[in-house]
Amino acid sequence: MTQGKDPALVEIERKVTAGIPLSIEDGLSLYRTPNLHELGRLARDQKERKSGKKVFYVLNRYINSTNICYANCRFCSFAVDEFKEKDRVVRMPADEVFAKALETGTNFNQIHIVGGHDPRQLSLDYWLPLMRRFKEALPHAQLSLFTAAEIDYMAKRHRMSYSEIIAQLKGAGLDNVNGGAAEIFAEETRKKICPNKVEGESWLAIHEELHRQGIASNATMLYGHIESLEDRLDHLVRLRQSQERSPGYNAFVPLAFHPDGNELNDCGWTSGVDDIRTFAVARLMLHNFDHIKAYWMIQGLKVCQVALQFGADDMDGTHGSTDEEMIYHSAGTSSGQHVDDREFRRLIEESGYVPVRRNSTYQEFAWDWAPPAAEGAYELVRA
Repeated sequence: MTQGKDPALVEIERKVTAGIPLSIEDGLSLYRTPNLHELGRLARDQKERKSGKKVFYVLNRYINSTNICYANCRFCSFAVDEFKEKDRVVRMPADEVFAKALETGTNFNQIHIVGGHDPRQLSLDYWLPLMRRFKEALPHAQLSLFTAAEIDYMAKRHRMSYSEIIAQLKGAGLDNVNGGAAEIFAEETRKKICPNKVEGESWLAIHEELHRQGIASNATMLYGHIESLEDRLDHLVRLRQSQERSPGYNAFVPLAFHPDGNELNDCGWTSGVDDIRTFAVARLMLHNFDHIKAYWMIQGLKVCQVALQFGADDMDGTHGSTDEEMIYHSAGTSSGQHVDDREFRRLIEESGYVPVRRNSTYQEFAWDWAPPAAEGAYELVRA
């Protein structure tokens, strides 16, 4: 791991310093270099050019509003067939979602909600009134909702264009779209793992339209299943090109595949070395993304803390103490459900960085910031 200087990294460092986008061949060199520590240094230097010594986190609420989904992705352990697995079904009425967000108070800056392709929930009739209700009761909390797959599904249901449905969501207060459902863009691989989900080019088109309408978004990549290194790098290059066409991606989030309870369980778990390499490669390939997020729920707090030395500058959200994430917990994660923000700050400071509280669009807040009294918020729960 700590062998002598890798000549390929010398040339890559020259390109990165000069702001020259890296090629897929460069990315392969990064993935294959035996010098892991030098790779980390390059990624760390690039991170510090972007955000200095800051590492971000958000106080948020995380809700899976439904686990009913008919996309039938082979890597998924979360989705439930409501007719075959009635005992596992979760489908929250809008009142329940609203009340869930307020269970542990109002001192948070983001409401993060993801569901599935649920024909009874994924509609404008359900979401627009709920979004307006959130905005009325919690004007300080940004709405970080949906994935491009959910937006594609809603657009088809309502026979609307992407532009039309995004305008409706924006009008109700949508601030940010989560980066899920990107999976892997390479067509042949995507057809094998998620043939019924939004196509990669449509995923990109949705995010680019979001940006044109002033809505920020994140991007993800699911790695560690049947994809090749070339597939991963193709994915990163497409995201980089998308950012050039229509700027608006805040952060890239590498999502490690979890194998429990799904059709791809033979692929096994990603290794810690693969995880931190992927953070570093993403930081160096995505020169026009400001933030690389190490989502503790997926890789675990210890790997995410190491990832801060490999280019990551964000540890994502605390979640509420009563929140119940289902997507990764269904697939075998053992990371828990909630992290106190004091623990985030301790881990970040221990890594030599400065913890900074943020919202979805990276507006910064003092660690002890609290919202103005949300008058009527709890009354609205009972309304």
